[in-house]
Amino acid sequence: MVKRIITILIVNFLLLPALVVNADLVTQPSNDFFDRYGNDCIYLGRSFIANGADGFVQVKNEPGSNRGGPEIENGEVIYMDYSCLYKGEFWGFTQQHSGWVKIDGQLLVLYDYVAFGEDYLGDFYTYKGNYAEIKETKAAVAWPWPGADSHLWTIEDLDTTNFRVLHAYKDEQEREWGFVTYLYGSPNIWFCLSDPLNKSIPAFNPAPEPMIWESETAHNDIGITGNSTLMIIVILVAVLVIGTIILIKVIWKPSKIVGGIRND
Repeated sequence: MVKRIITILIVNFLLLPALVVNADLVTQPSNDFFDRYGNDCIYLGRSFIANGADGFVQVKNEPGSNRGGPEIENGEVIYMDYSCLYKGEFWGFTQQHSGWVKIDGQLLVLYDYVAFGEDYLGDFYTYKGNYAEIKETKAAVAWPWPGADSHLWTIEDLDTTNFRVLHAYKDEQEREWGFVTYLYGSPNIWFCLSDPLNKSIPAFNPAPEPMIWESETAHNDIGITGNSTLMIIVILVAVLVIGTIILIKVIWKPSKIVGGIRND
């Protein structure tokens, strides 16, 4: 467990530029709960699959709400923009459905660049090449991660002046891959630097089955924080009231009139 936590922290550090870029590109949700607790919500940017016990999951206007909402059938892929921890349970906000969905016990995360980073962290290194193959082809095939089941798309008329590799990786066939945080509207993509136009690279790392999500980032529990804040306010008000009463009793004393003269 400790090893996994350390690995997640290192992966987060390596992918920090990607997370920052993506967070900047995501529009702020139009949601009352997010307006109140946005500072405690974490950018997520990962895809999940619905896997509710009743055959569906419900979208809520806010975490913990008892009010019913739109239903998403099991098997549907949901892109989660943000996550939060509310009373011990993780929830995700999806722009796709304009609401919150409980992640714990209802969603499974799909394998992606983050999961690949966790699996192959020790094989990443700083790229020191000059993108020779890509400069020659002026085009490249984008992949979700090295060895994926299939490619994403082909980027043509590539402007290599804006092409930056965050880190690189070599597979068992000595093919060199580069991770790019953002290019032409596409975030978090991999390119085979040594064979950039090959769409038929065998899937040597196919996606496993969707799995239970474990947060890569520490969250503040909004439910507990909210209750604690309210309790602190109540306590402070009570102390202020009691203190004021005591202060009045100590400082203020009734005046006495002796022989027609007020004795203060």
